[in-house]
Amino acid sequence: MKQAIVVNNALKLPKGKLAAQVAHAAVGAFLEADEPAQTAWLEEGMPKVVLKVETEEDLLHLQARAEGFGARGGRFHPTSSTCKRGRRRLVYRIV
Repeated sequence: MKQAIVVNNALKLPKGKLAAQVAHAAVGAFLEADEPAQTAWLEEGMPKVVLKVETEEDLLHLQARAEGFGARGGRFHPTSSTCKRGRRRLVYRIV
Protein backbone atom coordinates (compact mmCIF):
# COMPACT_ATOMS: atom_id res chain seq x y z
CA MET A 1 0.00 0.00 0.00
CA LYS A 2 1.28 3.46 -0.86
CA GLN A 3 -0.16 6.89 -0.28
CA ALA A 4 -0.28 9.14 -3.32
CA ILE A 5 -0.63 12.82 -2.54
CA VAL A 6 -1.53 14.89 -5.61
CA VAL A 7 -0.90 18.63 -5.40
CA ASN A 8 -2.74 21.34 -7.33
CA ASN A 9 0.24 23.34 -8.58
CA ALA A 10 -1.98 26.18 -9.84
CA LEU A 11 -2.14 27.62 -6.31
CA LYS A 12 1.59 28.42 -6.37
CA LEU A 13 2.00 28.08 -2.60
CA PRO A 14 5.42 28.76 -1.07
CA LYS A 15 7.39 25.54 -0.58
CA GLY A 16 7.12 25.55 3.20
CA LYS A 17 3.34 26.00 3.22
CA LEU A 18 2.96 23.37 0.51
CA ALA A 19 5.07 20.89 2.50
CA ALA A 20 2.89 21.50 5.57
CA GLN A 21 -0.32 20.93 3.59
CA VAL A 22 1.05 17.71 2.08
CA ALA A 23 1.97 16.53 5.59
CA HIS A 24 -1.56 17.33 6.80
CA ALA A 25 -3.02 15.32 3.91
CA ALA A 26 -0.76 12.33 4.66
CA VAL A 27 -1.65 12.33 8.35
CA GLY A 28 -5.34 12.78 7.54
CA ALA A 29 -5.31 9.80 5.18
CA PHE A 30 -3.66 7.69 7.88
CA LEU A 31 -6.20 8.69 10.52
CA GLU A 32 -9.14 7.98 8.20
CA ALA A 33 -7.87 4.51 7.27
CA ASP A 34 -9.10 1.45 9.11
CA GLU A 35 -6.77 -0.25 11.61
CA PRO A 36 -5.59 -3.08 9.30
CA ALA A 37 -4.67 -0.53 6.61
CA GLN A 38 -2.85 1.63 9.16
CA THR A 39 -0.87 -1.36 10.42
CA ALA A 40 0.03 -2.51 6.91
CA TRP A 41 1.16 0.97 5.90
CA LEU A 42 3.31 1.36 9.00
CA GLU A 43 4.88 -2.09 8.57
CA GLU A 44 5.75 -1.29 4.94
CA GLY A 45 7.70 1.80 5.99
CA MET A 46 4.97 4.41 5.38
CA PRO A 47 5.50 4.59 1.58
CA LYS A 48 4.14 7.64 -0.19
CA VAL A 49 4.63 9.62 -3.35
CA VAL A 50 3.81 13.28 -3.99
CA LEU A 51 2.69 14.22 -7.49
CA LYS A 52 1.44 17.45 -9.02
CA VAL A 53 -1.18 18.52 -11.50
CA GLU A 54 -1.30 21.94 -13.13
CA THR A 55 -5.00 22.75 -12.72
CA GLU A 56 -7.92 22.08 -10.41
CA GLU A 57 -9.69 20.43 -13.37
CA ASP A 58 -6.77 17.99 -13.71
CA LEU A 59 -7.10 17.22 -10.01
CA LEU A 60 -10.81 16.46 -10.36
CA HIS A 61 -10.17 14.31 -13.44
CA LEU A 62 -7.53 12.30 -11.57
CA GLN A 63 -9.89 11.91 -8.61
CA ALA A 64 -12.62 10.49 -10.87
CA ARG A 65 -10.19 8.05 -12.51
CA ALA A 66 -8.79 6.89 -9.16
CA GLU A 67 -12.26 6.33 -7.73
CA GLY A 68 -13.17 4.45 -10.92
CA PHE A 69 -10.39 2.00 -10.09
CA GLY A 70 -11.72 1.62 -6.55
CA ALA A 71 -9.02 3.68 -4.84
CA ARG A 72 -9.97 5.33 -1.57
CA GLY A 73 -9.18 8.99 -1.31
CA GLY A 74 -10.35 12.41 -0.38
CA ARG A 75 -9.92 16.05 -1.21
CA PHE A 76 -8.07 18.24 1.19
CA HIS A 77 -8.74 21.97 1.35
CA PRO A 78 -6.26 24.40 2.87
CA THR A 79 -7.42 26.57 5.73
CA SER A 80 -8.01 30.23 5.05
CA SER A 81 -5.02 31.15 7.19
CA THR A 82 -2.81 29.01 4.95
CA CYS A 83 -4.19 29.93 1.56
CA LYS A 84 -5.85 33.26 1.02
CA ARG A 85 -6.97 32.37 -2.49
CA GLY A 86 -10.42 31.16 -1.49
CA ARG A 87 -11.62 27.64 -0.90
CA ARG A 88 -9.84 25.85 -3.73
CA ARG A 89 -8.77 22.25 -3.86
CA LEU A 90 -5.13 21.90 -2.90
CA VAL A 91 -4.42 18.18 -2.78
CA TYR A 92 -6.10 14.86 -3.40
CA ARG A 93 -4.87 11.89 -1.45
CA ILE A 94 -5.15 8.32 -2.63
CA VAL A 95 -4.52 5.32 -0.44
